[in-house]
Amino acid sequence: MIIIDSIVKRAVLLGLFDGVHIGHQAALKALCDSGAEEKIVYTFRSSEVDTKGHRSFVLTDKEKERKLIEYGADKVYFADFARVRDTSPEDFVRNTLKGEFKADIVLCGENFRFGKEASGDARLLESLCESFSIRSEIVGLLSHGGETVSTTRIRSLIEQGKMAEADELLGYKYFFEGKVTHGMSMGREMGIRTVNIPLTPKKVVPRFGVYSSDVTVISSGEKLKGISNVGVKPTVSDSGEIGLETHILGDIGDLYGMDIKVELKSFYRDEKRFSGVEELTATINKDIDKRREED
Repeated sequence: MIIIDSIVKRAVLLGLFDGVHIGHQAALKALCDSGAEEKIVYTFRSSEVDTKGHRSFVLTDKEKERKLIEYGADKVYFADFARVRDTSPEDFVRNTLKGEFKADIVLCGENFRFGKEASGDARLLESLCESFSIRSEIVGLLSHGGETVSTTRIRSLIEQGKMAEADELLGYKYFFEGKVTHGMSMGREMGIRTVNIPLTPKKVVPRFGVYSSDVTVISSGEKLKGISNVGVKPTVSDSGEIGLETHILGDIGDLYGMDIKVELKSFYRDEKRFSGVEELTATINKDIDKRREED
């Protein structure tokens, strides 16, 4: 249900915003600079929109909402994609933007598409808004390193393990959040305690291997150094199950059942099958020494 106060000057920013990357952040800045008293983002649940055949996402819907608000939105409205996908561009502006939202200002990115079969573009939106006495603003695409910043580009960098480059385009470190679960307890037997969190379904899976990482205990905000392994742990398991396992430097106490955030930083090495636990332990200790020297 949309509750609208018709007296308040309202700006609506349109887009999918998977990743809420630096290009999206530029659009959010334009939203904040619009002079509106109420700043709304109109978006969709990423899982409902299969863009260009991709089925993995940089952020979950919950994470996306949190980031959009962090960068300036007052409200985030997740529209029902199935309900609006066959709406004509003109009906969308008339019934949704003018009728439901009572928008005074509408903003979108230069590559925005809308309406049935994505038949409308940013220029058509601008023209339709003018006919309904709505001010509009088209936010230009952002370039970095000579290429347009896009979620597709970021997804590819993450899949290659190029976290520093991906993070530059995101404007923050790529992360996973989850509740610490019980693993195989192999780390304890090796003298290297680790914490496990499940990989979030549908999120982009980074290149298998070991990364430096930053860990935040969400309840306390405590931040710690770590090294994290993304993959199937072939030396100690034949299950083939993909997981995220992190050794946290320092004495952390018992984190089982607690929610943590793991931000992946630089890529150290590929995951591989070692000759045995002894070789694996020696290699992990080298990774730990390397992490201690960072930051």
